[in-house]
Amino acid sequence: MTFLLSLVLKFASSGLVDKALRYMERKAALGNEQERIKSQTTIEVVRSAVQETRIMADLQKSKFQHLAYWIFAALFILPLGFWWAAVILDSVFLFGWKVATVPVLEQWGGEMIRWLFYTGTFVAGVKMLK
Repeated sequence: MTFLLSLVLKFASSGLVDKALRYMERKAALGNEQERIKSQTTIEVVRSAVQETRIMADLQKSKFQHLAYWIFAALFILPLGFWWAAVILDSVFLFGWKVATVPVLEQWGGEMIRWLFYTGTFVAGVKMLK
């Protein structure tokens, strides 16, 4: 998700959106009152979306720079990794640990691992840009 957000931000800041909005404004000026209102509404929605994307990207970028954020994330990710490792080891080597299955952890775990890899990719990309 973060990677997608960064792509949208790059597109939004590339000037293409501004050119498209100027085109829409010129086109709206040539139309009747109803078309102008409809075009202005669309233009404002696009501007709001671009602004929201910029704000969210800044938030993402700033929170990755704080140790407290990574500590908080580790509170969830490290126990999940320990649990998954126990499940895998018990399943493969038949240790007989009887590790409990926790369906919520299985579902959330996939989301957390996906988030972790997307976050890592984003952080690596930001570091490369510096």
